[in-house]
Amino acid sequence: MSDPKDPYGNPPGWTDPYSDLTNISGSDPIPPLEDPRIPPATPPGSPLLTGLVVGLLLVALSVAVFQLLKSDDSVEAGGETTTTAPADGTETTTPGDASTTSSTVAITTPPSAPYPPVGTPIAVDKLKLKSDRLAVQINDVPDLKFGDPADISIGRLASSFGEADQDTGWQVSTGQWGVCTGELERVVRFGPFAAIVTMDGSTEVFNGYRQDLSFGDLDSEATALTTLSGLKAGDTVERLQTIYATEDVTFVMDSTIGEVFELRGSDTGNLLLWGPVRGTDPDSLVVGIFAPDVCDRG
Repeated sequence: MSDPKDPYGNPPGWTDPYSDLTNISGSDPIPPLEDPRIPPATPPGSPLLTGLVVGLLLVALSVAVFQLLKSDDSVEAGGETTTTAPADGTETTTPGDASTTSSTVAITTPPSAPYPPVGTPIAVDKLKLKSDRLAVQINDVPDLKFGDPADISIGRLASSFGEADQDTGWQVSTGQWGVCTGELERVVRFGPFAAIVTMDGSTEVFNGYRQDLSFGDLDSEATALTTLSGLKAGDTVERLQTIYATEDVTFVMDSTIGEVFELRGSDTGNLLLWGPVRGTDPDSLVVGIFAPDVCDRG
């Protein structure tokens, strides 16, 4: 057997490197390129999908950690947090505890049923404005004093002047009507006359008034109410000073009402009556006559 010849003229000793390969030049089947016994490899996943899954896992983990830390903040390492609920709703810090809590206490107002008329009507010229009451100039008929039960006092006014023109119902005072801020008040108005009702424990009491022409409804009989000395809302400053020549009458600026007169006892200096005026000239009008404010009376 002759040595194979190099078709490319290689030197003696040349061997054919492809002599062991299967001859595929004929009709023999092409041998498999991979071992059929080895299962095919799983194709790699999409990088975008993989990143999305990892991102969602990180978000879920972050939320869980945040909730865990948030629940830990409510309790100090030194012990339990004590919470107080002050009546005024202010923030309170418990000694030994760095946490601060706040609470708002709602004030429940009582029912505001209308005051029905009581007794026979009292003529307006028999009712007199005084510093602590409405005096009744009728024998055997008691005065309507501050502190008396409201159902009787307001009932007598309803009998005398008819149905109230306005009733605010129970409300929390802002100081507008002279009741201490934050306390309960109720204002029942008959024409220009406003009766002020407050609470004494659980009892509703008549506790003040303001006669003021600016309230309106001047066709009411209550418009004719006067003081014991005869001063009426709508009189002039000159008449005010003449009637109370023996007392002290001064004029001051009120922060909410404006210019007002103050009538004080010449001996005691106590405030007797006061009210808004439209100037201090003799011809200026006295617009209203007020009893001393509830809050100022203590």
